[in-house]
Amino acid sequence: MFSRTNGKAATRPPRGGGGLSFIGPEVTIGGDATTTGPLHVDGRIDGNVRCQTLIEGPSGTIAGDIVAEEARIAGLVEGKVDARTVIIEASGRVTGDVAYETISIAAGAQIDGRLARREAPAKGIDGAMLIATPKDAEAKPTPDADPDDMFPTAARKRAPA
Repeated sequence: MFSRTNGKAATRPPRGGGGLSFIGPEVTIGGDATTTGPLHVDGRIDGNVRCQTLIEGPSGTIAGDIVAEEARIAGLVEGKVDARTVIIEASGRVTGDVAYETISIAAGAQIDGRLARREAPAKGIDGAMLIATPKDAEAKPTPDADPDDMFPTAARKRAPA
């Protein structure tokens, strides 16, 4: 790890390579924390956190918003959590709203905020995004309007009126 080769110092891995960043229990950060890799927090962050994967230990405190692909919370979060996968351990406490695609809440966890499921965009068979729009977005439907007229399809056969 700290060896020298041919009298030269060993090269360090490139920055942003996604190595684990660790904030120990004795560390307090006043400001935002951003990384492209995983972040383990046992200390305190007074600011927003943006990372790939957040692992907050039972002694961790984050006073700010979290944006991550995965957030595993075992400590205190005072702010919003926005992650694809949210796991709140039994010792976890969140004071703020949580937006997620997948969530796991252990017995004993505390959430003082709203839970909102983020909807993944619908995809068609060919991978194209499906978007439903009315045939005439400006027209207002009338009470006697046929609901099938709002979204016409080529396959639908209609009887002449």
